[in-house]
Amino acid sequence: MKAIRISVALVLVAVVLSAMAVPMIAKNDGGGGKPEATVLYLSGTPREMGLQYGAMAKDAIVSNVAQFWDWVSTNGLSQQVLIADALADEAYLSSAVIDELKGMSKTSGVSYNDLLAFNKFGNDDYEQKACTCFAAAGSGTTDGVPITSKNRDQNNMQVLLLVAPDSGYKFIGMMSAGAVGISQGINEMGLSIGHTWMPVPEYYDPGYAPFIVNQMVMEQCADVTEAIALIGEVPKAEGATFILSDAFIAAFVETVPSVINTPDTVYQIITDGAYVHTNHYVMEPFYSWVLDGSFRYFWTPSVARYDRGLELLAENPVLDVQTVMSFTRDLENFGNPNTNAVKDAHPEIPEDCWWDGWPGFSISNARTVSASVFRSDPINVDELSVMWMAINGPVWAPYVALHNAILNELDVASVLLQDYVKGLAWSAASQLRSSGLYEWGDLVPVYEQWESEQLVDVIASEDEARVLLSNGEMDAACLLLTVTDGGIAQAAVELMQSLLESPLSGELVAVPQ
Repeated sequence: MKAIRISVALVLVAVVLSAMAVPMIAKNDGGGGKPEATVLYLSGTPREMGLQYGAMAKDAIVSNVAQFWDWVSTNGLSQQVLIADALADEAYLSSAVIDELKGMSKTSGVSYNDLLAFNKFGNDDYEQKACTCFAAAGSGTTDGVPITSKNRDQNNMQVLLLVAPDSGYKFIGMMSAGAVGISQGINEMGLSIGHTWMPVPEYYDPGYAPFIVNQMVMEQCADVTEAIALIGEVPKAEGATFILSDAFIAAFVETVPSVINTPDTVYQIITDGAYVHTNHYVMEPFYSWVLDGSFRYFWTPSVARYDRGLELLAENPVLDVQTVMSFTRDLENFGNPNTNAVKDAHPEIPEDCWWDGWPGFSISNARTVSASVFRSDPINVDELSVMWMAINGPVWAPYVALHNAILNELDVASVLLQDYVKGLAWSAASQLRSSGLYEWGDLVPVYEQWESEQLVDVIASEDEARVLLSNGEMDAACLLLTVTDGGIAQAAVELMQSLLESPLSGELVAVPQ
């Protein structure tokens, strides 16, 4: 099976290499003749990366922005007012963000004003703010190397981004198509990041949204210590908890909007044990701010997922990657409306500090749209560090491995992973979800068995890559890992297609609401 997959992937590699002389959109400004090939990764200046983004993910961007405006209309809001508000706050954005959005607009066909409003307000639609993260290190993992994870809960089509900025580290990330920044990712130095939304007033004052902070960390930081320092220094527009890991330590970093004044950042370094974080503050002084009634609320779905995370960690005190994957798929309390049970379990929290939201009580829930599990390699940190990625909810999509070695083979990787870059892998999982053929959780045993089989290939390729690296053959090692990862990613899409009664349509499908 591995030999067949790699043979197919190598054919595609040959196609890529033969096309590398073809003009790419990275080098044109969207005018003139139509390029014969489209770059499937982002490189260059912010303007150039925006042009590439708009071209490669056009359909997904159009779908997400249309979905956003549908929500605006359904809720009786004014499109013109939201655009005016977004334009009024344009001065708060960096020139890099503005340049990227303008480039994205030019090649996607979505107006700059629409993209600006989507980026400012699109994270508010459906009150889709949640997410769950796990972190473990030392005695908390089978080999002592940190493992972290991130579930993203927001109803927008997600795409894979492979990014090589003009200035900064290369990185792999996931994000809602059309939005600037990333929700989670890993860079060429083996540093990973994700974040959870936190319930604070959304000031939108001068400062960076968490997604932009994530991208800044990926571009500018080599390890957790540098990332914590950067997060503490930059002005922050919203509340968030960041999850970080490198090959040696992990960390949770809680933040509040910088306009609240100091402190706006506190953190927990994780060198031993296993921990969970959701969408309420657990560190001082923020925890006490909420308890004394001066700072928003404790969210019942967040506390329910936090408590469930603690249960899973008590049952599994020593973690490996596959165990953490199973956590991201946990459906305990799915759709549970019993908020009183959550409150009764926490008499230390005053009644007036609670708030009830949508029923996202399970770690994997109706709004989970992506998940990642990260592990950095302490020896070959810039080739063998890995982001296991499920685009769409992990109960509907299998995990695939993405080693940061692929950042050295972007031309090859972008073609082998194009179904994830353009949104087709997302669409496959969405069609499974909406097909009516399966209940929630039915496919988990199928995916876990498939992933166990793929893990054999991954481990074999990693072993081969280590030998190549020890012999100084870095290019060969990176190509080997890229072809293996790309072949497995293609096989994942084929698996999802095989689980449907009819072939996948070519049309991108948004996640059902």
